Amino acid sequence: MTIDFGSIKKYNYDRGFGFVGRTFSNPNGEVFFHIKKIKKKHPELAQKLDNSEAFETINFWYEIEITEKGEQVNKVWLNTENIPQNYTHELCGFIQRVESIWKNVDSQKPSWLDLVTIELVGVDRKHELSVERDNLESQLKAAEEERRREAEALRQNEIIRIAKNHHLEKTKADELHQLLTEMRPLGFTHSGQLSKHIVKYQLGYKYPNISGTVIMEDGSTEWKFPGGFPPDIYKIICRELGLDNQRTNARVKRFDSWTDIYSANQK
Repeated sequence: MTIDFGSIKKYNYDRGFGFVGRTFSNPNGEVFFHIKKIKKKHPELAQKLDNSEAFETINFWYEIEITEKGEQVNKVWLNTENIPQNYTHELCGFIQRVESIWKNVDSQKPSWLDLVTIELVGVDRKHELSVERDNLESQLKAAEEERRREAEALRQNEIIRIAKNHHLEKTKADELHQLLTEMRPLGFTHSGQLSKHIVKYQLGYKYPNISGTVIMEDGSTEWKFPGGFPPDIYKIICRELGLDNQRTNARVKRFDSWTDIYSANQK
């Protein structure tokens, strides 16, 4: 047999049975119980259960037995002091798990943690653990903020480098940096891959300050490419990504930036 702690999830007043939640093993699970198991030693709890609409507020420790019908509550205790000594080792394990949960600030604090901690180690220790968790969360937030500042400083330095090396204003350098950051993990090796990706995902609309409408021509054939990049920006992208130039007969005949197109439409 094993023990657990939980709040009542369901209860049928007329038939005298219900289900109590689990905390330590299978936290989302429920265990069947019958009111007669509670009435034996805790008639006041049974009466409270029969008379209470808010049965979800009722919780207790319990022993689980395995029957032909599945898991059922065999014994009930209202506090840890009444749990038999043969479960001392299991209770110690619960205490270790509870304290580790308090210290694990990477995970959200469970709703039952305060109540179960008080049951296991008392109010004072629960307060100590709460203070420790608050301190750990503060340290974590401070570390995350420091990493964010460092990342932003690196980003700004890279934008300045791009602007300086390619003679771009900061707004365009910022967008170009965002585009390069998006492209680098894709592992392109030649410009043809980049061109296909730009067309497929319409990247020009995502980076409006460095794109616009490109008029392309190949011999006597001419076509419009909305959301394209001008030759100078495209060359910078290829250079920054270290892409081989895939030769083509097509060339840019004209480029109109989104800014120019918008201004013309406002007239």
